[in-house]
Amino acid sequence: MSTLRTVGRLTGWACIAIGGIQLAGGARGEPGMTDDATVDSHVRFMGPVFPGYGVAWLDAVADDEPDLDRMRLLAGLMALGGIGRLATRATLGRPHRFHDLLLAVELAAPVVTEVAGHRERRGR
Repeated sequence: MSTLRTVGRLTGWACIAIGGIQLAGGARGEPGMTDDATVDSHVRFMGPVFPGYGVAWLDAVADDEPDLDRMRLLAGLMALGGIGRLATRATLGRPHRFHDLLLAVELAAPVVTEVAGHRERRGR
C-alpha cells in the first residue's frame, strides 16, 4: 500500500472515531472541556461533521490512484482548524495540553500529505 493511501486511510478512520466519541461523549469525551450544556451541545452537534470529513479522506484514497488534489484540500482544511486553535491561544490563552497534540497534527497534515504525495510520484 502506498504511503499516500496509508496517510489518507489513517486520517479518515481517526476522524470517524473522533467524531463518534464527540457525538457519544459530548464534552466529557475530550480532556479539558467544560462540562456545561452549551459546550456539550456544540460538541455533540459537531461530532457527526467530523466523521463526514473522515469519509471524505477515505473517498480521496479509494481509487487505484489517490486523489492528491482532494487530499491537499482536506489537509488544508485541517490546518485551518489548527490556525483557529492558534487564534484561541492569542485571544484566550492556552487550552488543555491535549490540544497541543491536536494542534501539532493539524498543522503537520499538509506537510505529511505533500511528502507522501512526493514519494508516490517519485516512485512511479
